[in-house]
Amino acid sequence: MSRVAVIGAGMTRFVRRAEESSGELAARAVEMALEDANLDIDDIECVIQGTAPDAFDGVHMKGEHLIAGSGGSGKPYMRHFVGGGTGVFSPIHGWMHVASGKFKNCLVVCEEKMSPCVPHPAGAFLTIFDHTTEQPLFLTLIHIFAIEMARFMHAYGYTEEELAQISVNNKRNAIDHPAAQVAEDLTVADVMNSTLLSWPVKRYDISPTSDGAVAIVLSNERVARHHCKAPVFIDGVGYRLDTAYWCTRDLAYPQYVAMAARDAYKMAGIVKPEDEIDVWEPYDPFAYKALHHMNGLLMDKTGRKVRELFDSGAFARDGSHPMCPSGGALGVGNPIAATGLMKIAELYFQLSGQAGKRQVKRHAHRGIAQAWGDLMQVGTVVVMSGDGSLPIRKTPWSERTKDDLVGTAIKNVKEVPHTTYEPNLTYAWDDGYALTTYLDGFKQGKIRGSRCSECGRMMIPARSFCELCNLRHVDRYYDLPDTGTVETYTLSHVDWSSAMLPDGQVNIFAVVAIDGAADQMGLVHRLGGVDPKDVHIGMRVKAVWKPAAERTGTVTDLEYFRPLAKDEDKGEIATVPVKPVEVDTLSAKTASGKIPLSYAYTAGLGGRKFYEDLAKGVLTGTYCEESDTVLVPPAAFCERGMHALDPNADSRTLDEGLGSVMAVTKVYEDRAGHLLDEPVYVVQVEFTEPGIHGSVFGRLDLDGHDPEDIYPGMPVAVVPLSLEGNRTGPECVRFRPL
Repeated sequence: MSRVAVIGAGMTRFVRRAEESSGELAARAVEMALEDANLDIDDIECVIQGTAPDAFDGVHMKGEHLIAGSGGSGKPYMRHFVGGGTGVFSPIHGWMHVASGKFKNCLVVCEEKMSPCVPHPAGAFLTIFDHTTEQPLFLTLIHIFAIEMARFMHAYGYTEEELAQISVNNKRNAIDHPAAQVAEDLTVADVMNSTLLSWPVKRYDISPTSDGAVAIVLSNERVARHHCKAPVFIDGVGYRLDTAYWCTRDLAYPQYVAMAARDAYKMAGIVKPEDEIDVWEPYDPFAYKALHHMNGLLMDKTGRKVRELFDSGAFARDGSHPMCPSGGALGVGNPIAATGLMKIAELYFQLSGQAGKRQVKRHAHRGIAQAWGDLMQVGTVVVMSGDGSLPIRKTPWSERTKDDLVGTAIKNVKEVPHTTYEPNLTYAWDDGYALTTYLDGFKQGKIRGSRCSECGRMMIPARSFCELCNLRHVDRYYDLPDTGTVETYTLSHVDWSSAMLPDGQVNIFAVVAIDGAADQMGLVHRLGGVDPKDVHIGMRVKAVWKPAAERTGTVTDLEYFRPLAKDEDKGEIATVPVKPVEVDTLSAKTASGKIPLSYAYTAGLGGRKFYEDLAKGVLTGTYCEESDTVLVPPAAFCERGMHALDPNADSRTLDEGLGSVMAVTKVYEDRAGHLLDEPVYVVQVEFTEPGIHGSVFGRLDLDGHDPEDIYPGMPVAVVPLSLEGNRTGPECVRFRPL
């Protein structure tokens, strides 16, 4: 098996809203990584692309969408994602390709453009919850992070003020990072006084939503030693996923991270990580998460090691166990998939002596990066090591500042040419066998579980298999008591889209362990009939159901859980066997739902030039000197050589008579499948002059011409468009016959 090293890295700035398109961001990171590695795109034999859920920017099959900007055109190419864990899983994926001997050089690219999702990118996280048992409650990740944070604090005794110190440290570390989005010199008081979103989470406890891209080059040892003065090797990798049933385990400890770390340590030959690792980059989307993940990385469920290190100041950049010297997600930013790869890049910088002002004080030989994802279930871990470098070494990365990175921050998409899209996607999700019985229980005012005859677990929600017993079939169903115990909770002041609730309104979400179910087996739901200040972990509660006539067989038939009075708590737990509901093709039910998201896309740097020139009735391209080609439509990079272009400085105007119809189709429906009032003709227009590469799609305005007269090769010219309000889109591109 070949040793694999990181020999180059590149990244954009992380910003809240970037004018650049997704492909443009990726391309600039790729160009920097190739330059850093002393390679060009022809030396790259395969490309790994990591980007998180398509719901962020509403582009289905986003990997294919990003192939040009990622340098993957015509190469072995694969995209994957595991939520926030993607950025560390991507180099693991790339490592596999090179370690196997299949390829010598692999380009790993992680990009995320979260800003197109409106009303807020956090709303996209609604889509990761179970559509039948959780989405109807309109949860978002802020809610379940807060739920987990409360459990972590309860289990390990941390205070809100102590956890605020993580935000202070990371944001301060990020001041020296050239890509940083929210680097600040804060105090614990600043964090504590920031807006309360969902207790115990406050504004400064959370990393920002971001746009950005990171790329690294992986090579085998022979190439690495030849091209790089201080290669940094991947010594160990690990990745584990737990189930999506996130309410069925104690959220205080990330077992999936510990398992992934154990795999990585075994591969790297690490026995005592607290003594053998010099730089730590745990995933820190929320402040508590850094310590939560450190418990997992140190494989210490007691939490004593992390507590001792935290109390002693060891996690400071100049401490014995520097944690997130980059500034982490809290300070640099959190463009989901790109964040983990930023941490991998930070280890490359630290272990090769290129971190500049961020360089840790201790001699750094070995480091670890970790990322987390989805419903408290993904752990990805990479251990890296380097031989170090001369103390006087200076490189472009050790000297870089924010001005050296690209990433054009804009405040509002309306500032630039843009287009909007509201998919209006509706769904009808099959309930299946087990959920049909489970939801029928709600209609009857009952909470139902299913029992595995092998391990004896009573499971909620009821399911037809046991994930712990080789997916053993489960067919025994029971009515359980509708009482339980609050395992953890949050007092929320925000809705599913992260918008603040009306003054005085508080939604209380809790994980309730249901009586009669397996240990810590429960469900997430609302609490009610209780003053928020009286809610506590360990509180006994009872379900409050809608009137029988109003129940429809959904989880919202249970309105909320209320406190259980002492005289109601008999201590008796009875489970009653029930016959599962019979389901066939005629009786099978579905749960209807809608993803309430819409999108606002910037046209990008190339797109801005394209639409601004179309408004003048002019069609332009971008000249690439290296290939001696004019790219149409205008572009901010050349995918052949993966180098940047300036759509304005390199602009070339196309003569009006150069365009001709390459293909045509008659369209009767809009993209949602609705019939148009009148059919339209859509044409692909090519340009016949040598040295012009590309084509443009648009509508053909017939201007009295007979449709029968449309033919391949027919000369056409552009019709000037209106850029009123900077609104653009493919429907704005029109041609007319010449």
